[in-house]
Amino acid sequence: MQDRIPTGIEGLDLILTGGFLRGQAVLLEGAPGTGKTTLGVQFIHAGAARHDEAGLIITFEQLPAQLYREAAQFGWDLPALEAADKLRVVCTSPQVLRDQLHGSDSVVDDWIRQTGARRLLIDSLSHLAALDRDPNEQRLLVVGLLNALKQRGLTVVATREVGPQGEASLPFAGYVADTVIQVGRVAGRRYLEVLKTRGQEHVAGRHPFRFGPEGIAVFPPPQVPDAPAPDAEAPLVSTGVAGLDHLLDGGLRRGASLLLGGESGTGKTILGVQFLLEGIQRGEPGLLCLSHETPASVERTAASFGWDLARPRAEGKLDVLEAPFATTCLAEHLWRIQEHLRRGGIRRVVFDSLSAMLHEVSHAPHLLRERVDQLVRLTRGQGATALFISELPGGSGQSSAYGVAEPLADAVVLLRSRREGTRRRRGIEVLKARGVNHVLGERRMRITPAGIQVFYRPTAGAEQEDA
Repeated sequence: MQDRIPTGIEGLDLILTGGFLRGQAVLLEGAPGTGKTTLGVQFIHAGAARHDEAGLIITFEQLPAQLYREAAQFGWDLPALEAADKLRVVCTSPQVLRDQLHGSDSVVDDWIRQTGARRLLIDSLSHLAALDRDPNEQRLLVVGLLNALKQRGLTVVATREVGPQGEASLPFAGYVADTVIQVGRVAGRRYLEVLKTRGQEHVAGRHPFRFGPEGIAVFPPPQVPDAPAPDAEAPLVSTGVAGLDHLLDGGLRRGASLLLGGESGTGKTILGVQFLLEGIQRGEPGLLCLSHETPASVERTAASFGWDLARPRAEGKLDVLEAPFATTCLAEHLWRIQEHLRRGGIRRVVFDSLSAMLHEVSHAPHLLRERVDQLVRLTRGQGATALFISELPGGSGQSSAYGVAEPLADAVVLLRSRREGTRRRRGIEVLKARGVNHVLGERRMRITPAGIQVFYRPTAGAEQEDA
């Protein structure tokens, strides 16, 4: 297999199945302000700072001092790397670069010898168009330039400006480059797309990215394991509500997924918190993913029942991941969930709520099914038991907001609340529990000062209540 080199961006490396191929030419194209230069500088910085691969940055427009300032925003100390002979930043003209590379012992060769450079950024290739107006001559110029640099053992990244209608100078550059990556914006959100790779596979499609404190972060689809559904031999997991455990014939199987549906105010979040606290008491760390509520509001709800969520959070027994659906990209949220699960130790996960989290793809049933399937397999693959809360519209008669999660979940439980005269009667029903001899029909439920209680009739006699 040809040697791959990390780009310095984990998500992009996953899209490229390991990184750029060593010794190839990569074209980064996009409109001004889309992140081309930042991505290129991040590639150079990562090589020099983390992978012992010195780099060169050749710019035709920006002065080195300007690049230093912009890089410093992400914690990249380019002057320090230059002082350590791991980097050279040069502002020159396209003509000077062309003439230098045609010589047998150019200043570019001096830079390579002084630093041992293996990576090069040219910002931007578009300026070469000014050297000749003849498209054929331009093509020969670009091919000659890139080949000369690759022959010197460099992996070359070059940027190119693209106009709002897709117009660009050097339109043939995409054919000449080995890899072409487009960066842009759609509906105010940034994306990155690999349009072409030569000699390697890549993940197709547009992938969201953002500027973070350490540079660009890219969010490809999560890598989900092909984990089988829990079998009858898997250990039972208590839901934290004894009556519900009874309805489920002892609880959930380890690694199972439970879809919990209900209208607003039926007790879904309360049951989710009980589920997590039960796990913490049993030495099973939990993860609470919030897309609608805030951590503070959930902590207040828990405190009204005498439950302290702050303590297990401080002790590292409970992680809370907040991602408001109105402002958070779903791909980024899935990436962050995957990161939390990969850290190991998480045994229970609550998604509150699934309907809010999937709002971004609510228009596309196939994407809804795909995302739910990814979440189920992600949690199952880590051996975590998951509870998916689904907010239902009043009087809908549904068990999930979008009607796609039921076939994918191992169990489906519905919470109901109806008015009877001057009182409100609550109910709970297990609609489905794969491989479990669950109790059929609706049972009474109450929200008490100690949390949710479920009533049931085991065989005959008086109605039973939770212990």
